[in-house]
Amino acid sequence: MFRHLLRTAIAAVLSLMTGCLANPEAHDLNTDPPEAYRKAKPPVVVAYMHIGNRILDSRSIDLEDVDILNLAFTVIKNNHIGLLHPTDAQNFHVARKLKEKYKKLKVLVSVGGQGTEKIFTSMAGNDAARKTFADDAVRFVRAYGLDGIDVDWEFPGMKKATRAADRTNFTALLAELRSKFDEAARKDGRKYYVTIASGAFEQYLNYIEPLKVTPLVDYFFLMTYDFHGQWNEYNGHHTNLYIPAGKSYGHSVEHIVDLYIGSGIPKSKIVIGAAFYGRKWTGVTIKQGSIVYNPGKGVGSVSYRNIVSLLKDNSYRRYWDRQAYAPFIYNEKQKIFISYDDKESVARKVDFTIINQLGGIMYWEHFSDANNNELAKSIVDEMALRRGCHARIRFPGGYIAKKIEK
Repeated sequence: MFRHLLRTAIAAVLSLMTGCLANPEAHDLNTDPPEAYRKAKPPVVVAYMHIGNRILDSRSIDLEDVDILNLAFTVIKNNHIGLLHPTDAQNFHVARKLKEKYKKLKVLVSVGGQGTEKIFTSMAGNDAARKTFADDAVRFVRAYGLDGIDVDWEFPGMKKATRAADRTNFTALLAELRSKFDEAARKDGRKYYVTIASGAFEQYLNYIEPLKVTPLVDYFFLMTYDFHGQWNEYNGHHTNLYIPAGKSYGHSVEHIVDLYIGSGIPKSKIVIGAAFYGRKWTGVTIKQGSIVYNPGKGVGSVSYRNIVSLLKDNSYRRYWDRQAYAPFIYNEKQKIFISYDDKESVARKVDFTIINQLGGIMYWEHFSDANNNELAKSIVDEMALRRGCHARIRFPGGYIAKKIEK
């Protein structure tokens, strides 16, 4: 209750400071410049939850103000949806309790994931197999009382030998799913979702048929992270909002969103991603006054929970790239560099979502957050303040470093 009252009070103050309307529907827009306020469908907040071997407890999971929960992962076995872990069935039933606890929450099941592209290629390339899979998807969702399916094919067309076939078969698979779930929706008197975890790189939009896929899915969940990683011979931002200072090219959330919009995908179906983990490099030295984009050895990922622990060590300094809207930490003595999302950067991603009237923001992954759900709360709190409002653009600036205070 206190949290709700505090949010309401902050929203009222913010509306006076930024021109953000608490109730834009009741305002006479004719008295203001049309660009001052934007009325749109409220953007969604989507949480990906990588369950693994853990057993979920609905009492200890905080999903307040989250709109969609995506349970990852299930697999494809003999063109049917199969469970990955012995505890999965129990956890999917726990999801029902979460839906009771959070009345607006929709729960999807994510099928596939990294390394499953061969299975998708085989299944989607056969008419009978596609139909079997779509029928079973409906059965699975109904059996566990879920709200739909998230197709996580990483990625159609990645293999040159199957690129052309994957492109059309991906569309055919989504068409089959859409048809079956729409039929189920009419019978059950409810909405069923079909979403996709989509690639945040230029080639992806050439590997699929964007204009044909768009009417078949409710949302494109853009995986706008891993822009840099151990596959690169130099360090860099892995989930930056804008292109960094001194760069006229490169990956960024803004760049990928522009590509999607340019491909004819409606803004309302684009959901950008925030990363609850960082990418780590060792052997990184400062060159010409810059810490970013220097040679180093990528050594994988670090959960945000562990990054919070590192920030308590005085040997690490937190930097904020005001051009890229991205933080990173650097240990000069050990020459360790970690790119990540923090409370500030995810809040700015929410603002970007509102400013550009996108479908929403999602994050990977729920259990990588700090113990107090620090990043998730930053997202939902910022969204609660901004929903239905026009957020003023914060202009990128220079480059600063700040010592972390304990």
